[in-house]
Amino acid sequence: MKILSFETNASKKDLLTAFLRSRLAIVDETGDPDEALDLVKFYDYDVVILRLAEERMGDLEIVRKLRMARVRAPIVAVARTLNEAARLRVLQAGADDLIVDALSHEEVFMKVQNLIRRSRGFQDNALRIGQVEINMNAKKIYAKGKPVTLTKKEYQIAEILALRKGVVLSKEAILDHLYGGLDEPNPKIIDVFICKIRKKLQVLGVDDFIETNWGRGYMVIDHRGDVGAQADAGLRGGHVEVQARVVA
Repeated sequence: MKILSFETNASKKDLLTAFLRSRLAIVDETGDPDEALDLVKFYDYDVVILRLAEERMGDLEIVRKLRMARVRAPIVAVARTLNEAARLRVLQAGADDLIVDALSHEEVFMKVQNLIRRSRGFQDNALRIGQVEINMNAKKIYAKGKPVTLTKKEYQIAEILALRKGVVLSKEAILDHLYGGLDEPNPKIIDVFICKIRKKLQVLGVDDFIETNWGRGYMVIDHRGDVGAQADAGLRGGHVEVQARVVA
């Protein structure tokens, strides 16, 4: 997942960003509203985290600006303490969620991850696409119920594509999600990663998880809907045929 963290008074003692990165998230940080607006124009973030404090409620202005910029990513405000009036201001400003006085970084991570998953159309605890299940909590993937051994980068690619089900991602976009613009290798490395993921899934009998959109990139499609549509069409066809025979 890719996160934009906005905080105008960053503290070196705060370890939330480091924790999020340890959970395989790519995190861009800024305390400049203009830079934040530029970043959301160029990058597809899964969530925007606003780090708030009662003495800096003016930071809420960034929420209004992000909404005016038609940012689709959920906005989550995180604060150590906020009084009731401040909490209401956060929600009235348009934040999608508010996390106050979390007991641990893990709690913040879980709440943010759950919001991301729901915002992408997944209501269950795992990302289920066809015969593949991605457990975002454990950072593990299962094919037909059997675990798939993936490297960190391979897992990240699978998760990135799954969260954007039905959307073609270019190799450059995938690279940005993996490396955050830092020390990015040649885009052809994505072809290698995809090839390895496919081979590991094929061993377990899954060969339709990642599709190639030639000249554009890669995408994940849930074929369960196609199968259901075909079955419904078959039933409707059979019903029409029976009716025709009766009429004849």
